[in-house]
This record gives sequence, structure tokens and C-alpha cells, in this order.
Amino acid sequence: MTAMKEMLILSPTAILGYGFPLDSFYEGLKERPHAIAVDAGSTDPGPYYLGAGESFTNRNAVKRDLELIMEAAVSRKIPRTPLEKRL
Repeated sequence: MTAMKEMLILSPTAILGYGFPLDSFYEGLKERPHAIAVDAGSTDPGPYYLGAGESFTNRNAVKRDLELIMEAAVSRKIPRTPLEKRL
């Protein structure tokens, strides 16, 4: 097995559910990334959300982001499992 010289990672947004510009996402995909990575956000965004049992991000916005990311990953055969298992 030959060593990989570089690894390209596309991170379309800082927090899942915040959204991202589609033009930027598609431009990033043109670089043929090896992975698409997104932070799911904090598990403790503050006392209000923790006490109220509510999500910090909107459920529909999270679903929208995931749909776009997963569709891109599947159609380009980008791994959807931990990358270290594939190297």
C-alpha cells in the first residue's frame, strides 16, 4: 500500500444546522475531497437549551445540511465511516 501524499477535507460549515452557501459547497466538491467533515456543535450550548431539553439548532436545518452532505458523499463514494478504517 502506498502512502497518501495529501488528504483533502471539505468542511462546508462550522456547525451542522447553520447552513452553508451551496455555491461554495459545490466549488469545494470540485477539488475531489477525501472526506466531508462537519462539527455537530456543542453538547452543552448553555443552561437554557440544557434545561429546556431543546436543540441549539433547528431540526429542519440539520436535516437540510445532512441531506446535501450525504447526497454529495454517496454520489462521489466519499466514505461515511471513520476515515482511519479506510486508510
